[in-house]
Amino acid sequence: MPVNEDLDAPSPDIFSGNEEWMSPSGKRWSIHHYKTAGSTNDICRSLPPWSAVRADTQSRGRGRFGRAFVSNQGGLWLSASLPASPPPSLWNGFSLRVGASLLEYARTLGLTDVRLRWPNDLLCSDRKLAGLLIEQPATGIIVVGIGLNITNQPWLEAPELLSSTTSLAAQMASPPPIQRVMQGILEALSRGHQKMIDGGMTAAIEELNESWKEFRPVELNLSDGRILSGFFMGLDPMGHLRIQDDSGHEIVIEHHFVQRLRELPK
Repeated sequence: MPVNEDLDAPSPDIFSGNEEWMSPSGKRWSIHHYKTAGSTNDICRSLPPWSAVRADTQSRGRGRFGRAFVSNQGGLWLSASLPASPPPSLWNGFSLRVGASLLEYARTLGLTDVRLRWPNDLLCSDRKLAGLLIEQPATGIIVVGIGLNITNQPWLEAPELLSSTTSLAAQMASPPPIQRVMQGILEALSRGHQKMIDGGMTAAIEELNESWKEFRPVELNLSDGRILSGFFMGLDPMGHLRIQDDSGHEIVIEHHFVQRLRELPK
């Protein structure tokens, strides 16, 4: 072994092949499949709209604020490039639209207790099933990254996830194959993209607030160092968080001040 070999160097991306898929809503997707990838978002950011990248595994999967995301064999690690046509303000809050669309798709699988934890985690009961990472690397492009546990067991690589993570296999007697789940999510993104053009984030907020009727105790870490606790009540029309404080009053916290939302035991 050469003495200057970098033992921490990331493994190379290993390409598998391309395929074309026409979604039921009429969008033609170009899908790039990798046996392994560092990050599907990083690959997808250089591709044109209506391209998707799927990897069997990721070595550098990440969530919000660069947090590591376990991406082992048996899960769906998918990124999609979507057009963000002018005006740029149209796409404010697109993450809410994606979350609402992913929640709607998950319910078609028969997951009755599925819910979205603000801003980007899909949960079954209190266990994380999927996460979203949405980035806008260039003008006119939005990259949507989705990590979904299907038959994989992320807790085998990160034991601390055992009590907080789940998979489709743990929630369903017979989960769909990865290919079918991928197609279902790409169709959900196609429809969600059109809904954003038609109704902006208002419709997405209304959909999500319908699913957040049960107020949950939360703790918020704010960008100025403060920690705020209360009950999460949903979002206001601008997408800001509505929190009921200990005195029973509602306060509004602008979403960009929230670094982390952690749910507390009921």
